[in-house]
Amino acid sequence: MSDFYQRIEGQVGSESLPPLDRWSPDLSGDIDIRIDSQGRWFHDGRPIERASLVALFARILRREADGHYYLLTPYEKWRIQVEEHPLRIIAVEQVADRGSECIVVVANNSVRYAISSKHPMCLCPNDEGAFVQLDHGITAKLDRPAWYQLCEWVQSDEQGLYLASAGETFRLS
Repeated sequence: MSDFYQRIEGQVGSESLPPLDRWSPDLSGDIDIRIDSQGRWFHDGRPIERASLVALFARILRREADGHYYLLTPYEKWRIQVEEHPLRIIAVEQVADRGSECIVVVANNSVRYAISSKHPMCLCPNDEGAFVQLDHGITAKLDRPAWYQLCEWVQSDEQGLYLASAGETFRLS
């Protein structure tokens, strides 16, 4: 990985997230928190209106091998329901330095991620946009404005459409 990409990775990503991979509390139970297919968070059937609270919960969210999502602290583990992708990509930007380019996305947990082999972009089934693989088994779907912005940087070759970021190629067709 070039110095440029290492600098970008050092400026974005999971450094600001809690060490969820080191926490392994016993299951505390189920909590009535649900994330719908549009990325909206609900508690007891009512929307969670405070963006700062959603961002806090999103920072302690982990998907485990059993396919379930959990909110974690060092001492508690609460299972929640997720309909599709728990986070949303709300902004994208292209960062360039001496011919090297990287696309950085911002999730609704206020964390920035470089689209790279560590955080790859994948197409959603049924041509319904794209998502990015984040840390701890979490995915984030691109909101429509972010998807349209990203499409401005799509390139084509004999194999079809692709997006280039962090020295990697992400196929879109």
